[in-house]
Amino acid sequence: MSAPAARGPIVTIDGPAAVGKTTVGRLLAESLGYLCLDSGLFYRAVALATVRAGGDPDSPDDAVAAAHALRLRFAPDPSGRFAARAFDGDCDITQALFSPEVDGTVSLVSRIPEVRAAMLDPQREALREGGIVALGRDIGTVVCPEADVKVYLDASPDVRARRRWKERRDAGGEIDIADIRNNLQARDRIDSQRSIAPLQAAPDALMISTDDVTAAQVVKAIRASMAERGLIREA
Repeated sequence: MSAPAARGPIVTIDGPAAVGKTTVGRLLAESLGYLCLDSGLFYRAVALATVRAGGDPDSPDDAVAAAHALRLRFAPDPSGRFAARAFDGDCDITQALFSPEVDGTVSLVSRIPEVRAAMLDPQREALREGGIVALGRDIGTVVCPEADVKVYLDASPDVRARRRWKERRDAGGEIDIADIRNNLQARDRIDSQRSIAPLQAAPDALMISTDDVTAAQVVKAIRASMAERGLIREA
């Protein structure tokens, strides 16, 4: 009987919104030949499904019903615009997941314990074989505390607001930067104060501020940490 294939390394990158997790995660995954998966897509999908069903995102009954009705699957994005494309059954919901409507409701559904419970097994199954860079807010603390390398990114509120504003502007949207800053701060409060899986760094996480460094420099630091642990070999 042949031995089971060895699990590839798992790298988790946690942190609040607009600190650069997606950019860093995609660059790191590309450099390693790994899959990049943002766990936030699961909760964004629940928020979207709840709103589209006419439910209240702050209602456990409505959000959990929407969560159980989802038939989520993910695939690489050939255009390179997104880290991955998200589908509910055969319907591509990727673009809708990043709408202002979802931005304003995702923290409401993600703080509901039953919703997080419903999303836990699918996330863990996605990480099972390794060779993956997983992005989120509780990947290294709750979903996969056994990850080989855990990273926590952070940045100042003003830097994060400017980044999110630029994303919206480049996508053709019009939104005031003050509104973005307020939304981010409200989301931080919800994410950090929830009783279940609050936003926080794992005790053994590599802490990196992205205020004054490029994404490439962050990737270099993470790869150096992986090399120190014998997970990769640098030239």
